[in-house]
Amino acid sequence: MQLSNGAIKHTAQPAMMPATLVDEPEGVDLETFDLSAFVVPVVKKDNPEKQAAKDATSKAVEAFLSESSDLFQQGERYQVEVVERGHRALYELLASIYDLSIRIDENEHKDKILEAIRKELKDNHSITLKASSTPIAVLVKYVVRVDKATASRYTKVLNVALQEKLTPAELPDYITRRGGVSQIQDVESVALAKKAGDKTSKDRTALIREFFTLMGMSSKNELTFAGDVVPHVEEKEGDDKKEAENSTFCVFVAHHVTGDKYKIVSANDLGKSYEDSLIKYLGKAMPSNLSVLEHGIRNYKKRLANDPSQPESLRKEMQRQLAAPLKYKTTEVIEVDATQVNSDDEA
Repeated sequence: MQLSNGAIKHTAQPAMMPATLVDEPEGVDLETFDLSAFVVPVVKKDNPEKQAAKDATSKAVEAFLSESSDLFQQGERYQVEVVERGHRALYELLASIYDLSIRIDENEHKDKILEAIRKELKDNHSITLKASSTPIAVLVKYVVRVDKATASRYTKVLNVALQEKLTPAELPDYITRRGGVSQIQDVESVALAKKAGDKTSKDRTALIREFFTLMGMSSKNELTFAGDVVPHVEEKEGDDKKEAENSTFCVFVAHHVTGDKYKIVSANDLGKSYEDSLIKYLGKAMPSNLSVLEHGIRNYKKRLANDPSQPESLRKEMQRQLAAPLKYKTTEVIEVDATQVNSDDEA
């Protein structure tokens, strides 16, 4: 009897396993142990009819495999003759657009030239561009007049080339080396997203630091420490010597004795970098939304401003800070049409 998918089935008794392997595992050499010894081999008898059918099947498989191989060869030729040559032609076209846009940008009549191109697009193709559009954006739109997504993609790639100070002659090989137009756009999009994420993380840390500072200023719990504060930042020369100065808090390490009694082990100035890490950890449960965080801090300031037990100077300072406008706005979700995406250059 054996279990199979939760149902009990009655089957024939399995063949006996080698007694030495089952009963005496201590004597098994694990380096050479062959698990197939536990499997009863199945011996098939020759069947002429089945063998003939198998031969016929093999011939059919080989025929289809041969045709598939021919198609693979055609695919390879298409990849070389059409796709790769097409990509190369596209990259050379982008290089030509890039070259012309640079020359327009450097020309003394740049504004008149761009104005003429924009007028041509508007009058003859019903495409309107902003007067502030860059030469690259104007020329890409002039060449790619219908597909907005494609025009936006090409514009981003050429802007990357401009930022990296590439020459037009270098552009085709550069795009090939970077994996194509789409790959460059994806990499740049990830880089921009990371940059925005880093900025948000820094702003969030600053808000949490501000909140902890307010809590410290309004705290009723005080201690006097006569020992030295240990700095954990190496001294730096010149303008880089900011780490210790920007540190906000003193971090105490204390040993718990019993009840509410503690013994201070050390007082530490972690420096800004380590302090940032500590603040992020202590505030990990706080909201990620900067607007929500800022509103929470503002509400805490209102409490302090209205708390008569707080020093008058602190209450007035809170009132002054509350008079300033909020820095982070609440994000609103706006529904947009697909046709509006990638149309930044249109009026």
